[in-house]
Amino acid sequence: MDAPGWLSRHHAEVPAGCEWLGPNELRVCSGLRTELRRASWRLGRWTAKAAIGAVHGLAPAEVQVIAAADGAPEAWVGDRRLPLSLTLSHRAGFAVAGISEVPGAVGCDLELVEPRSGAFVREWLSPSEQRLVAGQPQDAQALVVNLIWSAKEAAAKVRREGLRLDLRRAEVTAEGLEAEIGGWRPLAVYWEDSRGLTRGWWRTIDEWVLVIAAEPTPAIPRELVRSEPTIWRTT
Repeated sequence: MDAPGWLSRHHAEVPAGCEWLGPNELRVCSGLRTELRRASWRLGRWTAKAAIGAVHGLAPAEVQVIAAADGAPEAWVGDRRLPLSLTLSHRAGFAVAGISEVPGAVGCDLELVEPRSGAFVREWLSPSEQRLVAGQPQDAQALVVNLIWSAKEAAAKVRREGLRLDLRRAEVTAEGLEAEIGGWRPLAVYWEDSRGLTRGWWRTIDEWVLVIAAEPTPAIPRELVRSEPTIWRTT
């Protein structure tokens, strides 16, 4: 598989208005009850449209990013679905979109590197994953816990099932946990229920950990050009 593309955006980069949203998106946005939920949703849509624009040259107002029946985001131009796989993740005012061409599938997940409770670790990590965490220096354990969780979520998105899957039945192996190693590092997610193996890549970005997984096995993800897209519909 070719390298999936990825692009990040911060909440401060999202335009204040709604002229870059399509009619279906506006209906969804207006139905969100809290300002925090609307802000997160808008951040995700802006990031997705920026990624699509970087690959396909479309202005944000030309594309609608609509959740399918299974919850996965899909990109539409009018009544035509674009032939691409799209994935989104946002956390604490920061968002990442991943994109690949079909028939491939891509999933991403972004997590803050923050402490997780012992109950969380016991509930969601396998015994071997728990041993992996326990074997790390104290100041690296939060990174490894969030990396494992992020890998499971990204792999579940590849299958367009998200948290409908029992992520306790997935086991993660990751390379390059040494602090001095930078850039993208490989990982694999093994499914116990005959769903096979999902491969991907992980890296840190400041205080976040980012995972991009895909099927078939992806090349190292490529960062898309961060030129700011034009808001208005092209003629």
